[in-house]
Amino acid sequence: MSDRDLVQELKATIQDFSSEKDDLLKTIKQKEARIKTIMIKLEHATEDVKSVGHKIEDQNKEIAKLRAKLETKEKLLEEALIKIKDIHDDSTKKDTDTDTDNPKVDS
Repeated sequence: MSDRDLVQELKATIQDFSSEKDDLLKTIKQKEARIKTIMIKLEHATEDVKSVGHKIEDQNKEIAKLRAKLETKEKLLEEALIKIKDIHDDSTKKDTDTDTDNPKVDS
């Protein structure tokens, strides 16, 4: 091979390498852009998860408050029912006591 052929082959090889380098740089830029897009989506998803977590926490607090209110109301209702039952029992006992004392009712 002559010097001229070697120079031509070297130039062709350099041109091929330059072309490959440009292609690789283009691919790298595309992948970096894709990674950036995915990172942005991940950040948004993370923010969404945090937001939902806070909302769930708020709802859990609200549920706890409502349960406490419900328990209080149930206790008050039970106490009221007991009082009503006691009042009803007392009035029934009075009616029974007066019936036995009254001889006209037995006739």
